[in-house]
Amino acid sequence: MFSKPSSSSNPVRSHVGSAPAGALRRARRAALISLAMLPVSCADLSPTNGDPADLAEGDTASAAQELSLAFPIEGRKSLVVTNADILSAFTLKDVLQQLIDQAGVSLTPLQLFQQLMDTNRKAADGLGLGPNCDDVVIPGSDGSINGWPIDCPRAVGFEADRDPFADETADNAYVATTLSNRFDLAPPDGANCGEYRVVFARRSGMTPGAFQLRNFIIFEARLPNPTPSLGREGCRPVVDFWYGLSDPSETLADRRDALHDFYFEGLPGFEPVIHIDHYGQNTGPFGGQIRTNEFLFAPEVVGDPPVPFTTWNLREFRLLHTGSGTSATLVATPSFVKDTPAAPLFDPASTDARAVTFRNTSFPSLVERLAAADDINRFAFEPGYPTTMNAGESQMIGLQNNYFATFGSGTSALRTSIQNKLTAMGSTLTPDQIVGRAFSLSCSGCHEPIGDATGSPTVDLDLGTTDTLAKTAPFVQTTEQLESDPIEGGQRFAISEALTEVFIPFRENVMADFLLNNPILGLEKPGAWTSTQAQLSLHTGRAVEGISSLQILTPGTFHAVVSPNFSTAGLTIGNKITVDLFVSPAQPNPSWVGNVEVLISIPSAGINNEWAGNVPLTPITRGSFQRLQFASLATATKNALSATPRPTDVKLQFNFNVTTNSGPYYLDNVRFEN
Repeated sequence: MFSKPSSSSNPVRSHVGSAPAGALRRARRAALISLAMLPVSCADLSPTNGDPADLAEGDTASAAQELSLAFPIEGRKSLVVTNADILSAFTLKDVLQQLIDQAGVSLTPLQLFQQLMDTNRKAADGLGLGPNCDDVVIPGSDGSINGWPIDCPRAVGFEADRDPFADETADNAYVATTLSNRFDLAPPDGANCGEYRVVFARRSGMTPGAFQLRNFIIFEARLPNPTPSLGREGCRPVVDFWYGLSDPSETLADRRDALHDFYFEGLPGFEPVIHIDHYGQNTGPFGGQIRTNEFLFAPEVVGDPPVPFTTWNLREFRLLHTGSGTSATLVATPSFVKDTPAAPLFDPASTDARAVTFRNTSFPSLVERLAAADDINRFAFEPGYPTTMNAGESQMIGLQNNYFATFGSGTSALRTSIQNKLTAMGSTLTPDQIVGRAFSLSCSGCHEPIGDATGSPTVDLDLGTTDTLAKTAPFVQTTEQLESDPIEGGQRFAISEALTEVFIPFRENVMADFLLNNPILGLEKPGAWTSTQAQLSLHTGRAVEGISSLQILTPGTFHAVVSPNFSTAGLTIGNKITVDLFVSPAQPNPSWVGNVEVLISIPSAGINNEWAGNVPLTPITRGSFQRLQFASLATATKNALSATPRPTDVKLQFNFNVTTNSGPYYLDNVRFEN
């Protein structure tokens, strides 16, 4: 059914519980396809040359840069879905059964659930189904993951003795609370289409005030791009599908059925979201994962008297399968938590070899990327960050995760190294803000941000940005608490203020930019723009639209930056070329930065390297994106750009005449404006 086979030798099978079959199944399938084919993509703009595949992100790409969407993106329909009626179609048992069927193993959903929970117990007390927390003991701790200490055992391990499927209304049963669209996590090269998540919560936490009876299991699938040669354009059916959920003509039942099929069956040509290869089977940062977020501590769970108080804890797992037939295995395997350096690494006094490397090399190399972002949503570590530095778990409080406690406030070589990097960039950020940004990327830093060494709830996490990570939903971004749903009617599960005010608006913009804008002029396609003098790369930290800008390093004085050929089909054509440009505040010669000029070519119209304006860079504000507009285009040039049929051989060349090593510069959002 799907273009990419499972890495298992067994055929992929879908288990959908009591879902209807026959004609109703075919009708639902048709509805799913129709949602993915709404007339919103650039392929539907009927360009005058080539077929839609040629329009993707190729050398003659075209898109509707400034058109309006057919209907607004509704964040609670197309990005974070928590309506209780829609979520009722998703059960933990069905998810586990689908994974079991795909692996071809002789397990039951109960056995796979118990094996996952049993990882929190010591082997002597466990079920013998898989790994346990004390498999690798290190000095000072009864258990470890990735060479770092973990709590072992934890009370949540007693879930392995319970059956969450025996009574779906019982406190120890699990209910789906959230479906999450994370297309914004798709990399610029389109190697995959981002993550698609489903969150399950223990029903005991639905009772107001049941703070000590909460557990979440989050399935975070990384969806492969079936046509990676197209780049992110290969993911367009997925984006169109999620956008289509905002269509006001679609009923709640339509959306429920379509989402169920997207997760369990997949769009045409795509694997289903729920797939054994999407949760860590493939190594690396884009393999997907299963995470747990728990604070399960009460006599109901662990007996009377209860075990000592334990903190909120987040852990990460890889779902690994091997073999086939009677030798097939499927095991939830504990793993390090991604993008979560262990806090002892920041300790200036530590002689641990990992800490020495981290302070001297690893973290200083991350400073530029952490600093080069003005939006919380764009914080990231550099690719290639050593995974050996990642902690085995992430906690609300504790040695593993309070970076400020170990970094300290005094003078240290690491603090000096961070400051030197910031000074070289011309950044006004402080070392503490950089450490805070690293902390915000960790599980606990995102879910329960703290701002000082004491973990005081009254001290905000200072990131050097306008937006903050509000602490309105303790240690969770999505909750199991119900509220009325003013959009869909009925009830929905509440979400955090950070989601509604910071994360969802950003993800809406990423979706809209992808649906409407030209990937060439939006600087979204790796390797599209070229230069024989400058060093070019896409930068996902500094951008004004979409997911990236073009970073330009200038080792000399003259640097020509050239676009590929592109079509103006679907573009609004004004008489001036306009760009957004970021000029580095750290200039070798502050009194003279240089200038940038633009040339335009349309060979089919007899226009070759026509000068289209020059802008001096010395007067413009440095350290932020500024709108630059060049001289008016010649009338004949504007007419050629908007001719019928639209030209497909338009090329722009930006010439940077600047002081040597005066970059980096960041170029974004090229357009034609009046």
